[in-house]
This record gives sequence, structure tokens and C-alpha cells, in this order.
Amino acid sequence: MNRRKLLIGAAALGVGALQGAKAAGAQDTYPSKPIRLVVPFPPGGPTDVFGRRYGERLSALLGQPVVIENKAGAGGTIGADLVAKSKPDGYTMLFGSSSTQVTSPLLMPTPPYHPVKDFVLFIVGRVPMVIAVNPAVPAKTLPELVALLKAHPDKYRYSSSGMGSINHLGGELFKMKAGNLSALHVPYKGNSPALQACLSGEVDFMLDTFGTSFSHYKSGKLRYLAVCDEKRSALAPEVPTTGESGLPEVQVLTVNPVALPAGTPQAIVTAIAEATRKIMADEKLLADLRSMSIDPVGDADPAKSAAYFTSEIERWEPIIKATGAKME
Repeated sequence: MNRRKLLIGAAALGVGALQGAKAAGAQDTYPSKPIRLVVPFPPGGPTDVFGRRYGERLSALLGQPVVIENKAGAGGTIGADLVAKSKPDGYTMLFGSSSTQVTSPLLMPTPPYHPVKDFVLFIVGRVPMVIAVNPAVPAKTLPELVALLKAHPDKYRYSSSGMGSINHLGGELFKMKAGNLSALHVPYKGNSPALQACLSGEVDFMLDTFGTSFSHYKSGKLRYLAVCDEKRSALAPEVPTTGESGLPEVQVLTVNPVALPAGTPQAIVTAIAEATRKIMADEKLLADLRSMSIDPVGDADPAKSAAYFTSEIERWEPIIKATGAKME
């Protein structure tokens, strides 16, 4: 298991210090010692990068070091489970994703934690997927791709980063909502080989993030057909949404929450919420996130976050059951 720790100093970032919170029944003002922020994926990925930037600013605001711990494995559930079962004292936090809070638990026969009830959640970012085709595919719009797949069942193939991944499930959602299309799913071991397969013409289309595919779109090596979100992307405003293309139910995105274990004292929840709102108002961070194709979310509202993930679980559960996908 890959494990890597980074101690982030509490150097001032020009953001005002946050007033400490009294933990229920505690003598010390929170926080009085370093905080562990678990990132349940390997170092270097988008969730890890976002988590580290969040951790730097949280450290500066709270006046204590924030230790980033990469606890990867089982679609993020190993790290998420560690946090869910940690003492709810504000000193162990999760920087998760839709994988930890929605899809990975649904892919397991007996998930080790409840993705909503076992946490206090604050959504901080969202990353929409985009439907992209190899330029050799004779479809310049999403309706044209749908017509092509209907006219030639099982001729065209799409790639994903693995069975049960968000681009696999998003592809199945697209096929289902477009009229139960027939297109062969080709799973790869990771997003990079899945993208290379689409670039080379080994497969015909895929769902991917702007962050990993945008340079290929700009160079003409990929053609974007639709953004799987309610609004167009600022990175490529010329690309219509799936709703504008006739498939409003094809909404596919990953969402990053910061999470505390359920049962954390309200004073600590309030302190983290206030700090998170200040962090997500940092203009430099916002610019960095948008350059990574992450849409920042700044309200740090646990009730709204819980409601969102509950609705996502309800939306994806029948799709996962229909595909028969299991945790690899």
C-alpha cells in the first residue's frame, strides 16, 4: 500500500487567523495539535493536489500543522473507512471524492462504512466529465453520435479507466438514457491508457475530465461533443451540454468533499466550516482550481452536501446494478 506523508507548515498565507473552537468537554482550544488529512488516493492525482492546497491553507488559518496522509486502495474506501472509524475529535479528516462517497461503496457487497451517515461532509469542488471522440469518428455532435451508435450496434467502442470507474458508469448512463445503445466497453488499468486508446483510435469515444483531455482537444487530437453538466465549461464554452444536446439526464461529474467523522462536536464542525469558507474564497486557490478544471464550491454546507451525496447514491445504484460491475 502506497503511503506518503507531507508535513505542511503553518506559514501565514495572508488569510486571517480563525478563532479557536472549544471542543465539548475539552480543556484545550481546538486545534491544540496537528491535524491529519487523509487523501485516499496515491500522490500526484487531482484529488491529492487539491487536498494539499486545501491543507496548506487550513494549517495557516488554524495555526497548527496539517499532515497529509495518502491512504490509497479499494477505490478510496480504505482511507475513507479509516476516517469514518477515527475518534470524532477534529484531528482526523478526509479529503474524499465521489468514489469514496458514492460509487465505490455501491460496488462493494458489504461496504465498510456508510458514505453519508458516517461523516460530516463539506463539498469543496466539482469536476464535470466531457464526451470525447476520436476525430476519425463521423460524428460532430452528440445527436450524431447517438444516431451512429443506433445505426451500427456493437461496431463502436468506448474506453474507461476500469470496471466501475466514473467514466465506465458514465458511459453506461449515456447508453441507457440515449435509448439503450449498443457500444462495447473496453476497460483499461487507469485513465492514461484509456485516453491513449481513444487518441490512437483503438477505441472510438470516452468520457474524461477537461484536466486530462483538454490539451488533446485544443490540438485537434480529440473532438468534444458535450459536457456532462448543467452548464457549459469556461474552458471550452463552445461545447454544448448534454442537456442542450437532448440528454439532460446524462450528468456525470466527480465531487470532492472535506469530511469529519460523524459525531464530531458541533463547535469543531463550525470551526472547520468557517475555515473552509475562507479557504474557498482565496482567489489564488480558485484560479488554480479552475486551471485544473475544478469548479470550486464555497458554501461548506453539511446539510446540502449530505443531500447531494444521498441523491447521487440513489441515482447511480440502479445503473451499477444494471452493469453488474463489482469492485475489482
